Amino acid sequence: MDSLYEFINKEQKSKLEGLSKLIEEGKHERAQSKLMDIIFERTLYMGVLKEKGIENKIDHTMKVYVAGPYTPKETSLHEAARVAHLNTEFAIHEGMQVIDKGHFPYIPHLLHFIHLYGGKSLPYEYYADAGIEWLQACDAILYYDGRIGKSKGADNELKIAIDSGKTVFFSIYEIPHYVPAKKQNL
Repeated sequence: MDSLYEFINKEQKSKLEGLSKLIEEGKHERAQSKLMDIIFERTLYMGVLKEKGIENKIDHTMKVYVAGPYTPKETSLHEAARVAHLNTEFAIHEGMQVIDKGHFPYIPHLLHFIHLYGGKSLPYEYYADAGIEWLQACDAILYYDGRIGKSKGADNELKIAIDSGKTVFFSIYEIPHYVPAKKQNL
């Protein structure tokens, strides 16, 4: 039986491509339904692996892009900075869990502090473009919020990750623990 990592990269490729197409077409409700099907299938697979005593591990580290909502939607101007800060704190929490799994997160939400303390305003496009540049350098994406349509930026990052063949995780539990391969003595 394949590890969860192999299952995600082999068995779910066509389902992720379908999800990408729905995101591109702006069909958020259908995309959300497809996402829930993918997550349900992965959860069942994880349960079977656990029942068989198969660990979710990998013998190499990954650079994992942490994607989730930043810009608050449907929030008053008064609340926007507070909500953006809370979103940043949650992204940091997710990134720390990636570290605990033995991998290297990239947390684009940390640009929040450049936004606040950088001394000048940068356009939204700068932040979006910077995120895409870093995403291209990563091996995988953790799209942690799981709600298509909540974050235009995170949805775009998910679509780009799928289209470029990156490994896509929807929860921290899907990310395998890094366990170095044992070196063979000669």
